Amino acid sequence: MDWQSQVAQAREGDVDAYAAVVRQFGDMARGYAYSLLGDFHLAEDAAQEAFVQAYRDLPMLSAPRAFPGWLKRIVFKYCDRLTRGKRPPLTTLDEAARIAGAEPDPSAEAARREMAETVLAAVAALPKRERAVAALFYVNGYSRRTIAEFLDVPLTTVDDRLHAARRLLREKMAKDAVDEQISRKIQENMDAADW
Repeated sequence: MDWQSQVAQAREGDVDAYAAVVRQFGDMARGYAYSLLGDFHLAEDAAQEAFVQAYRDLPMLSAPRAFPGWLKRIVFKYCDRLTRGKRPPLTTLDEAARIAGAEPDPSAEAARREMAETVLAAVAALPKRERAVAALFYVNGYSRRTIAEFLDVPLTTVDDRLHAARRLLREKMAKDAVDEQISRKIQENMDAADW
């Protein structure tokens, strides 16, 4: 059964059909929320609240095919509320690093996390429109067509934003790599000179 039929059944009160809709759009809602908030936990909260609100308001949805764009607006509303309110205290990376993990190779895991944080930071630094598309495409792995439906924009707009995001990410990552190399070289020179 396709998602539009499931949305139609959910509008009639079929809870199982709505659960299938949540499974279909859950990652997308969380990915979009992450693109707005920059925090996975807050994104999870916003998406969850959005799905609850969407279920309550489902009878007001004019057509099942409008669900993706409609859900996007609800997610945006909850993200906006979270950014206006107080954010919960977050653990610093230093504090998190002190917690012992069960990873077999801590240095490899640290390098992987550092790279993931670098990529996520670069995505978070993108302009709003490119950030949403890049997060949904690169972080969550959605197709361009699915993103276009969810964001309620033409496929060509998604392609244009992805192209711009790639260019900006390439520039940012290259600049960061050069800055890191320069900092390393300066530190090596300072160590060698025994300041």
